[in-house]
Amino acid sequence: MSSLSYLRWRKSSVQSQIQSNRSLISSTEDKIARLRQALSEISSSLSDLQSVKSSINSLSIDLNSWRGNEEDKFEDKYDSYKDSVKTYVSKVEDAKEAIHDDIRRYEAEKASYQSSINSLQYSLNSLNWQITQAQRELS
Repeated sequence: MSSLSYLRWRKSSVQSQIQSNRSLISSTEDKIARLRQALSEISSSLSDLQSVKSSINSLSIDLNSWRGNEEDKFEDKYDSYKDSVKTYVSKVEDAKEAIHDDIRRYEAEKASYQSSINSLQYSLNSLNWQITQAQRELS
């Protein structure tokens, strides 16, 4: 393989890598957009859920209606329900944080792909210069 052919082959390879990284960036941007949409939806749901939790926790109970064993059963079930809601809210908050983490991770991946493209672009410019020099030598 001649020097010029080799340079052209390398140029083609670098161009292919650039295109591959651009595709990865596009795919990553799609993932980020979907995660941001999910984050928006879960944030809205979490706000609603926290309002419900607040209502449940501040529920005013007429204890005159509940006495003795019935009052104890009611309080146990009410406390259990409050704990269940608290646990659910906590899990939704954890899911929201996990989505935030995924967004940060994908943004870092995207930055890495962009950095790779910049490096490959530098290599491509160098190869173009080398190809021009090799063509001059052949002329």
